[in-house]
Amino acid sequence: DLRMPIYALKNLFKNMDAYDMPADEIKMMVPEIHQELQFATNVMENLLQWSKSQLQAAAAHPEALNLQVLTEQVIGQLNLQAKAKNIVINRQMDLGETPWADKDMTTMVLRNLVSNAVKFTPLHGKVTIGTRDHGEHIEIYVKDNGKGMSGEILEKLQSEAFYSTAGTANEPGTGLGLMLCKEYRARNGGRLSIQSELGRGSVFSFTLPKSPSPAG
Repeated sequence: DLRMPIYALKNLFKNMDAYDMPADEIKMMVPEIHQELQFATNVMENLLQWSKSQLQAAAAHPEALNLQVLTEQVIGQLNLQAKAKNIVINRQMDLGETPWADKDMTTMVLRNLVSNAVKFTPLHGKVTIGTRDHGEHIEIYVKDNGKGMSGEILEKLQSEAFYSTAGTANEPGTGLGLMLCKEYRARNGGRLSIQSELGRGSVFSFTLPKSPSPAG
């Protein structure tokens, strides 16, 4: 429920005003409220993209992408979410590669995959953004050393249905982000793949063409 973080902030400010709460008590409440706000922000961004896709048929506008700039932006956006769990996000990328895709859609896909990786990785874990060369395509992957998934959950995620579970710190989810990732990869001439093993982490990856399609 997107209203929950708003209610939490409202109650915090109300209690601060009415009971003159000590700074230590306020600091204890901040991480939980921040987590709820991060979730609400991600959902709203996904809903905005989904609404845009419905209104404009989300026509892709491919261009040559600068992976270094794109990944730096995504890591910056998720820095607080990762710091809250002491998770390190690093890169193992060939930044000389230049994929050809819609910038906004690709940013949204990568942001959701990295956010999910942080969500399902325990405290002091590690998330890696990397690339692999596949000739005419570039594979971008997000790897974590989190709790992984069973075959049953993996099958549900790979289906077309909405599915989501709570993260390692009980972070909520909607399943909307992954559905948008699948849709936008298809619209950019790529595919989304998921590999996971229970207790050994997960790898979410997607491919992008290196050059415009003949029709583009």
